[in-house]
Amino acid sequence: MARLAGAVLATCLTLLPAAVRALPDGSYWGRIGTAGAPARPGDRDDIAALLERVDAEETAGRLEPACVMLEKALPRYSGAERIAAWFRLGIIRSRLGRFREAASAYAAVVADGSADSAVYSNFAEVLMAAGRLHDAEARYRDAISVAGDFGVGERRERSHELALAYYGLAVALDRDDQPMAAREAMMRALANDPTASVLKVASTPGSDLFFVPEGDVFYYLGLAAEAEGRDGDADAAFQEFIARGPHGRWVRAAEAHLARKAPGKRRAVGAGEAVPRVLAHATVLASGGTTAPLVDAAWRGQLDILDDCLNDVRLPAHVTLRFAIEMDVDAHGRPTRVIVKAPAPFEERFARCVESATMQHLRLSVLGTKPLTLARTEMVVGTP
Repeated sequence: MARLAGAVLATCLTLLPAAVRALPDGSYWGRIGTAGAPARPGDRDDIAALLERVDAEETAGRLEPACVMLEKALPRYSGAERIAAWFRLGIIRSRLGRFREAASAYAAVVADGSADSAVYSNFAEVLMAAGRLHDAEARYRDAISVAGDFGVGERRERSHELALAYYGLAVALDRDDQPMAAREAMMRALANDPTASVLKVASTPGSDLFFVPEGDVFYYLGLAAEAEGRDGDADAAFQEFIARGPHGRWVRAAEAHLARKAPGKRRAVGAGEAVPRVLAHATVLASGGTTAPLVDAAWRGQLDILDDCLNDVRLPAHVTLRFAIEMDVDAHGRPTRVIVKAPAPFEERFARCVESATMQHLRLSVLGTKPLTLARTEMVVGTP
């Protein structure tokens, strides 16, 4: 796993840690840990030659010999060359399903101080595969932090790394029973990868970009489809995930997503319960080209776009609840990102419904060309 933040790129030579740089003759140099001096070509066996032999073994499907080759070679290297070997060993071990050992390899790179976003995301992915969700979440956040340091000239690469890190964080949070935080992370992933092209590439057989364990990408696809309100695609992806690993660690988490959308789950109206409507709203934060009064005015005339979402909610008479809608708005008055934060007894389905309805139907009046706006609107719902 050596790609940018969250999947695995089989060809390691193009994605060595940031501390490693290619020399004109094809060999590599970089930081030497605490020694402070670069490795010079000819000081030891060429790391590029070793990695080429490892690639050949991997291409032939001989992962065990590739792993042994790297493990035996490690003592010969130091500095940047040792980092490159550890990094590649992490990829091979992850492909073999040795997730704890792969985590140790990535930890060695991190301990050297040479970790970039790809290392942190790969590290996080194998930690999640090993069931260490809290540790995985921390490493994904490290990947996001490092990716956020890229300069303007590297914006495309930065977006790619951020998308993969946020995808991984969303899945880890979801499996850790933090659905609201998971949905927010997924929306941030999709903001950096609007067509989910990263996930589509990772789901293509034979792609250099892949997630571990095998078939895990379908969980990512299911979660992304849910966030976008595409329930049919989400169901298909979660079902595929279960079919590919019926005894996997996260099968119950996938089944929970399917159960939440099972037919007949809608609650019957109980005694004293009624369908709520929005009773009040206020935009408490607005920045950029659109002011809070404009956002409030837009909602005032379009609150009925939320009626279909509220039709499945039941509240006792005289009870009110509050939820928040956060969104970015482009210069044409169209929401480009929407995140709903709703408490119990609202279900995730309600939040996804509101996000989808807002993205598709809400339109704001804008004056001239304005930058993106971040707006947070609080909604109070109850029985009219």
